[in-house]
Amino acid sequence: MKKLVVILSLMFAMNGFAQQVKVVQINSSWNKKNDLKLNLKNCQYEYALLDDLSDKLKGQIKTVPLIYIIKNGHIVGQFDGGLRMRLNVTEQELQEFIDRINDGQ
Repeated sequence: MKKLVVILSLMFAMNGFAQQVKVVQINSSWNKKNDLKLNLKNCQYEYALLDDLSDKLKGQIKTVPLIYIIKNGHIVGQFDGGLRMRLNVTEQELQEFIDRINDGQ
């Protein structure tokens, strides 16, 4: 998992915004119907298809869709689709989580 954190941090790093909360959603093309359509505030949002990631990174992802919430280069929250391959979190719950993290700066 530590390697995955480092890889994701490098993949989605943004110069000068280390404090900013980043939300990364990863899914597969065959499961796009289960994407969460997100319009989150006070964070940077990135989306990636598993199909486009390196084989090394693909091997570390066990289920899709997957959402990582990253702050200061560390994953501070994670939500995955599990066996149902559907996220069990709402946009409102994600926004509340992001707001709590931002308030704790």
